Amino acid sequence: MKTQILILSIIFSFSGLLNNTQYSIADDSKKLEYLFVITSDIGTYKDGKLALTGVPIVSFNYLGTTRGVGHFLVGTFVDVWEKNSAIYRANPPRGTLSVLDQSGSVGAVIQVSNPTSTLNSLTFEAKVLEGEVPDSFNASSLFLKLSVDEKLQTQN
Repeated sequence: MKTQILILSIIFSFSGLLNNTQYSIADDSKKLEYLFVITSDIGTYKDGKLALTGVPIVSFNYLGTTRGVGHFLVGTFVDVWEKNSAIYRANPPRGTLSVLDQSGSVGAVIQVSNPTSTLNSLTFEAKVLEGEVPDSFNASSLFLKLSVDEKLQTQN
């Protein structure tokens, strides 16, 4: 009898662990946070507008328990933004802009909103929160952590 009780206790313990693991995974998938990396050849910052030109693709990294990476065209990035615009209007995303200029690397924390795109360029309304952004610059990378409503798929 003691053996049967011990076996049942072990089974229920493992069952509890499995249920907690499943719950944790399901709960994590609701967050859907991504790190987006937007790399450009040329950029400008003037009158509250950040324009990035020479952006072939936008890369993303899923920040959940199962790491995932992917990429898509700039127009798809704007579509993703528009689908989640209510979140971003309430709390405009902040990111880091890293710029390579003649004196080396310069970084700034910026708040961005309302992206628009053309074939290989992306423009945001932007506000510099910390640091400085040159009026014009060459190579740059913008790092944005965004939450989205659905899992993203890479574009081939």
